[in-house]
Amino acid sequence: MKALVTGGNGHIGCHVVRSAIDAGITPIAFVREKSDRRGLAGLDVEVRTGDLLDAASLARACEGVELLFHVGAVHRNFSANPDDIVRPAVEGTKNAIAAARSAGIRRIVYTSTGATIGFTSDPKRPLTEDDFLETAASPYTRAKIEAEKVARACDDVEMVILNPSGVFGPRDYRITPATRGVVGLLGGDPAFLHLHLTDVRDVGRAHVLAAQKGKPGRRYIVVGDVVSPEQTRDGFAEIAGVKPATFTPPRFVARFLAGRMEKRAAKSGGDAGLTRAIVEDNLGKHLVYDGTRARSELGMTYRAAHDVLRDAIRWLLFIDALPPKVAKKVRAKMGPTADPDADWVR
Repeated sequence: MKALVTGGNGHIGCHVVRSAIDAGITPIAFVREKSDRRGLAGLDVEVRTGDLLDAASLARACEGVELLFHVGAVHRNFSANPDDIVRPAVEGTKNAIAAARSAGIRRIVYTSTGATIGFTSDPKRPLTEDDFLETAASPYTRAKIEAEKVARACDDVEMVILNPSGVFGPRDYRITPATRGVVGLLGGDPAFLHLHLTDVRDVGRAHVLAAQKGKPGRRYIVVGDVVSPEQTRDGFAEIAGVKPATFTPPRFVARFLAGRMEKRAAKSGGDAGLTRAIVEDNLGKHLVYDGTRARSELGMTYRAAHDVLRDAIRWLLFIDALPPKVAKKVRAKMGPTADPDADWVR
């Protein structure tokens, strides 16, 4: 079976490609012409180029394909023009579904996010697949909400939706927002959220299981262990020798810091670790979800939180993503456990 993976060079996408290979599926990576393809290094995999906003390129990419993993999207917190985040997600999903339909593809696994489930004010009351966030201030969350609505409205193919949250791990070359949070915590940011630590390799495997076992029209929350701010603090201390503070900053302080980050991002063209929109959506709430359905129906299992955090930090050391003083301290604490995997490439 041939499967097209949109965003096949991205953090999640390249692990979907790997998991497909492990399962005996022949993946085809759909990537932009000048994209960074290091995530696919070492793999004998066909690459088809195009853009989610170019419907014709998607139609060509779907030729001879029997399964679509629609993973591709712009994953960042900030853009001077929010439409640069929203449009590829929404229009790209419409184009991907149309291309799959024309090619006769019967099953699509669509990668959404836990953010479309929503955020809970009580970490002891996790949200489920029955919850849905109707609107958000963050352009990324808003984009995924609208894109998931497109996917859910598609009833002429077998649509299976995955909602992963707290995705960390190797081959994150661009430094996605979750990984950027690890950088911040190692650099002195406080821990104030309950959240899941979910290994990206497990998320890749979840896509294949969804293709094999997922029920059409179903959403599946894909999450590893949940950790409290105190458990996050203790995990960082044990693994990296860094002990983040645990407190929730006042809203006005969070908005001030976010505004400064936005200005720096607008000037540099990079991303912001925190934005005022994220403060509006998330402050005082938690990213805690009930992943029972994926465990029971798909057979999902996950790496332990300690291992997820350790490997996320190892990856940051490997790609030199930490300030030198922080990296030196972390390496001294981790010793040989910081050594990279043999197949990692810079």
